Amino acid sequence: MICDAFRGWRKDTRTENLNLKVRDIYMFRCSKCKKWLKGITTETDVVCNGITYHATNVPAKICPECGEITIHEIIQERIVQYATQRNKISIDYAECENEESVASQSIL
Repeated sequence: MICDAFRGWRKDTRTENLNLKVRDIYMFRCSKCKKWLKGITTETDVVCNGITYHATNVPAKICPECGEITIHEIIQERIVQYATQRNKISIDYAECENEESVASQSIL
């Protein structure tokens, strides 16, 4: 016999997984027109603590219908992190990611 606490846990887990799948599906659709987004690289400015950081070669998503460009929040945070680490206002995001990747591989 399965206790009720375990049943509740399993039920919540299934519901949580279902919500995660639904969220993942809509994450790649335009919030305005619901079309599938396409991957691109772009340039952007991110303002943090009154300082504007400029980044090129930034991965983003674009809606082919309305043209809305979406850059994930984590990427914007990393732009600020890379710029402050290098003491620069303008960075090449792809180059920073490559340097980070090489550095982590050399540690291993």
